[in-house]
Amino acid sequence: MAIETMKSPTYVPTSSDMGEEKWLDVGGVRTRYFDQGSGDPVVFIHGAQMGAGDGASSAKTWSLNFLVLAATRNVIAFDKLGQGFTDNPKSDDDYTMHAIVQHAIGFLDKLGKAPYHLVGHSRGGYIVTRITMERPDLVKACVCVSSGTLSPGTTRTFLVHKDPPEPRLSRESIRWYCERYSYNPKIVTEDWLDGCMAIVNTERNRIAVQKMQDEARRRRFHTQLFNQRNETHRWLLQYGMPCPTLVVWGYDDPAADIENGMQLIDIFMRKQRRTEVRIFNRSGHFVMREHPAAFNRMLDAYIESHA
Repeated sequence: MAIETMKSPTYVPTSSDMGEEKWLDVGGVRTRYFDQGSGDPVVFIHGAQMGAGDGASSAKTWSLNFLVLAATRNVIAFDKLGQGFTDNPKSDDDYTMHAIVQHAIGFLDKLGKAPYHLVGHSRGGYIVTRITMERPDLVKACVCVSSGTLSPGTTRTFLVHKDPPEPRLSRESIRWYCERYSYNPKIVTEDWLDGCMAIVNTERNRIAVQKMQDEARRRRFHTQLFNQRNETHRWLLQYGMPCPTLVVWGYDDPAADIENGMQLIDIFMRKQRRTEVRIFNRSGHFVMREHPAAFNRMLDAYIESHA
């Protein structure tokens, strides 16, 4: 068992540049991605979900890590199904986390660079774990970052985001949400908000938000996710991760509570002895943006040790 608490000096985010946009057809879904550098393939998977009413996540979540790590690795990041500039699900029945996972698997298959080092944040942490469960042939090592979606226990998200400013999905509303997620609200830059608003203002996002406002569809999404999360926990406790696993958490995360994170760490460690943990002090939910220099060093060293 390896647990470290990490600190890093103050870092001022500068740019959302991740290089050239690329596009891949994944089962009829036009998918945006970025692909830079050479060496071991490292795939970053962002959080949130399609049709979110609190913001607009995309591959650009990783902008402070991507090109830094591209100096030594082949780094890849894509917009998940129905998020960023990737197409919405082709069917109303695919507004589910299961469909999001299957789209991610399809992307990795189509890209054809397996096995990958997978790095997932928040709901992306659930996705990389689920991919490892369903398709271990695709995964060389797995990094799960601040995944309240995967961890046991009750999320604090609804408490943290109680009484948000109106109208929803306005620039100031998204700023408020991102700042509430963060230990240091200064990480929420105009550049980051520009990227969110570019997505929010697309017709694709408007349609996804409208569909996820349907009570029956929203209930179906969360019920299926709850059941598949429990299934994933049972699988982890019975068989364990089939590859080295790193769990990363922000000690001060207001939504993905550290106590729930410790329960998840225990589940990972029961069967997979090659589980490591890094806990970042003075960090909220976006660990990789609050402490990018330390996060990049940590991830580079971890991948090197499992190359």
